[in-house]
Amino acid sequence: MHPTFQLLERHSDTLANSTTNWFDAPEQSPLVKPSDKQFNLNFSQTNHLQADCSNIETTDINVLFFPKAKDRLDWWLNNISALLQSGQQLWVVGENNGGIKSLAKRVNGEYDCLKVDSARHCALFELRPVSKPDDYQEWRSYDFGNRTIYSLPGVFSAGKLDKGTELLLKNLPRLKGKVFEFGSGAGVLTLALAELESVKNVVTVDIDVLAVRSTQKTAQQNNLEDKIQAIWSAGTTAVNAQKFDFIITNPPFHQGIKTAYAPTEEFFSQAHNWLKPKGKLIWVANDFLAYEPCLQGNFDEIKTLAREKGFKVMEAVRS
Repeated sequence: MHPTFQLLERHSDTLANSTTNWFDAPEQSPLVKPSDKQFNLNFSQTNHLQADCSNIETTDINVLFFPKAKDRLDWWLNNISALLQSGQQLWVVGENNGGIKSLAKRVNGEYDCLKVDSARHCALFELRPVSKPDDYQEWRSYDFGNRTIYSLPGVFSAGKLDKGTELLLKNLPRLKGKVFEFGSGAGVLTLALAELESVKNVVTVDIDVLAVRSTQKTAQQNNLEDKIQAIWSAGTTAVNAQKFDFIITNPPFHQGIKTAYAPTEEFFSQAHNWLKPKGKLIWVANDFLAYEPCLQGNFDEIKTLAREKGFKVMEAVRS
């Protein structure tokens, strides 16, 4: 059981006797009653959140799991506190090594921050709004060549082009046909792929709904929505079966405050199912990340296209 839920177990009577909404819970838990609602930015089958995030709601007790990114905490608090009714409580729980101890400082002036409990190297606080926050600017943007990238808080590559994607873009071979991208982020790579005349369309997925919404707006504002389909999905679970000419990715390997390789390794082990014969998988990764073993038996050749400043661009040809 996740340590935050171990701490919340100490308050199981209160939670059992109240309707509870859960925001960005790290896992399933017996504490979550069938009548409770879960709103997670990451895709899951038990998620009540809609893809446009328009159906967030509050109830007696609202438990927010402390996010690593400060701007994502601001996003959640802005959305939840705007809906809080008289008598409803907002709890924030998190791990000490995830930064929960900084909560009082982060919300100073906007919320009273009352410590409720601590255990299992975690802490639980109740937040009570004391003033109306300043106008919240949800969207950010930056220029990318002659295009503009739009992003929501906490999305990968939200403020500038990351070094891995930059290296990948410099070393892409000629692409054509249908392209699949694993991990859209703010849509930087998606946009660059869709701009190529030889590319028919780009299907991109991300487990983070704010990344998907960012990519959708980036495509829309740059008049490329006809060539880009951004899907909220854990891996390929929400993607209709089809074959692509290329898979291009700067794969994610962080989940919350932890490093998580399993989702990308699983995707790589299944990548051949999404490629046409002789289709190519091209990816960029840190030098220390070796996804090549996941491809054995399904790809004829694997080679390095570029290596620079701790990153490598790799290419594998499907059997």
